This record gives sequence, C-alpha cells and structure tokens, in this order.
Amino acid sequence: MTDPGPAAALDPLLESDAVIQRDSPALWEALSPLGRRVRQPANFLPLQSAEARGKPFNATIGQITDGHGKAVPLPSMAAAAGGLDEARRSQGFLYSPVEGIADLRQAWRDRQRQRVAADRPSALPIVTTGPAQALALAAELFVTEGRPVVLPEPVDPVSRELFEIRLGARIVAELPETGPVVVVLRHPPGPSGSVPAASLVAAAEHRPVVVIVDDTRLAEPGDSLFWDLIGKHPRLVPVLVDGADVLGFPGGRV
Repeated sequence: MTDPGPAAALDPLLESDAVIQRDSPALWEALSPLGRRVRQPANFLPLQSAEARGKPFNATIGQITDGHGKAVPLPSMAAAAGGLDEARRSQGFLYSPVEGIADLRQAWRDRQRQRVAADRPSALPIVTTGPAQALALAAELFVTEGRPVVLPEPVDPVSRELFEIRLGARIVAELPETGPVVVVLRHPPGPSGSVPAASLVAAAEHRPVVVIVDDTRLAEPGDSLFWDLIGKHPRLVPVLVDGADVLGFPGGRV
C-alpha cells in the first residue's frame, strides 16, 4: 500500500491500514499477516438484524428486545436481577459490544493507571474471557511463522504450544540481532528474572520489538513494567495482558 503522506485526511475506521502505516510504521511491520488483515467493519450488523430493527419484537441475534432496544427477559431471570435499575437490568440481558462494555473498560483502565503519570498514554483495554485468551489474541496479532519469540523461563507447556506449535514461532533464549521480535514478560518475574527494560529499548534501535507484559499475578497495577516501556522508543510496542485466571486474582487484587 502506498504511503498517503502525513497531510492526508484518513478515516481511522475505514482506512486503518493506512493510518497505522503513516503514524506507526514499526507497529505495521511487527503485525503478523493475520494482524494486518483483521478489522471490525464500521457497519458491523448482520443483514437479518438490520431488517428486524423497529419491529415489535427482535430476536434475530439471540436476544429478545421490545423494539426500542430494551431486553425482554423471562420473569425468573428478571427477578434474579431485580436489584438493578431498569437500564442496568436491560444491559445485563443484552449482548455486550465485541470489545466489552464501555463503562467496564473505562473503570478497568482507571484501575490499571493507579499511580501512573498522566502523560503516559494507554488505550482502553479490550475485554476477553481471561488472560489466557488475551495472550492468545496478542500472539496471533504479532507472531508469524518463524518469528523469534522470547518466553519467560521456565517456559510453561501452554505457552510453548501457543507460540511454537500453533503459530510456528521460533522460541529463543536471547534477543536476536535483526528482524522483528516478540518478547513475553511475566510480571512480577519468576526466579530466573526478566529481560531488563534497557535491553528492550536498545534492541528497538534496530527493529520493532513487541513486548507482551502479563500482569495476571501483579498485586498493584501501577507497578507494572508495562508503564516503564511506554514512549521509550518508537519501535518498542508494549502490550498489556491482565485479569483474573481460574484461581481468581492470584496477585491479591479484588
């Protein structure tokens, strides 16, 4: 795709590829082929659902509404949510947006940013079913066949299956000299330690470095290494994975 130049007016929804290439060429270079192809259409609405809008009842996408966007739950289900106001009760029975409920995303972002300087930018988090899915999604966006990936030691079997067997990554112990690389950090680190931030910044001088920081076991969000990496280098791309696993919040959060 031809670079449209900095002066071009681009729609970030309809021309996301061009926007990324113009504003963050290192991010574009680091994306996998799948990461470059995927996007949510601006008019993300099935035809059948569109045809049913405005009808007295709309159950075309697995949920029943009253024709005005409010849910129509079974009486027993409505009673279980009787402590909520009408708007929240309706929200509880409708599908959430693909990226998650906006209020929840904002609240989680505020919690992540505790004690974080206001000049450190961060996007709203995307809601997943847990940190394992978040790690898998991040991997699919940035890992391609043969791409070197540095995993925290000791490498657990699940991570090896995800990166090496499923995505064809080349698991390495040290940062290679050239080419895009993905580094997965578990914070707090295990007994073998972690890759120093200074090494990651130095590596970004020569090629894109994607750093996926897994904060599942971190007790205090503001202590994350993720915040130390933001803005350190234009070719350094930090990605945060956070949330509850099968044991709840192992880091002690509530």
